[in-house]
Amino acid sequence: MAYPKQGPYPTQPQPQVAGYPPQQQAGAYPPPEQGGAYPPPQGQQPPPPYYPQQGPPPPQAQQQVTTTVIQAQPAFIPVPVSFGEYPVTITDSQGRQVQTRLEYRVGSTTHLIACVICLFGWLIFLPIALFFWVPYLLDGTKDVYHIHPIDGSVVGVYRRR
Repeated sequence: MAYPKQGPYPTQPQPQVAGYPPQQQAGAYPPPEQGGAYPPPQGQQPPPPYYPQQGPPPPQAQQQVTTTVIQAQPAFIPVPVSFGEYPVTITDSQGRQVQTRLEYRVGSTTHLIACVICLFGWLIFLPIALFFWVPYLLDGTKDVYHIHPIDGSVVGVYRRR
């Protein structure tokens, strides 16, 4: 079913209401700005400004203000240090920067290497097994202990794996 074609709707002029700005015609440019607002209708006063103008603030009584300054001592914050095969520089609990002293001690890696030498020495060639003691002489097979140079305490350990 088709509906009959209708033409455009007739336009009716809008009535002008006193106190409102005039309506714009379709396609017309907006009127130029007149100081940001339209003039008030005839016979009426303009509305008061939104923020009334004020004079200087009234003087206030002087109050004495006491300021207390608290100065805190910086806290000791330990920094994680990665201990390895070489000496490291650390800051101790008294704030001194010291370099650790290294001490090599026999560890599980040393014993494991000695056992492997013995096992393969007995299986392959007997005189090689007599060299099981070599890992106990080499610092490269021992654990590394980092010692504080002043008080002699152990600061960290690097275990061979």
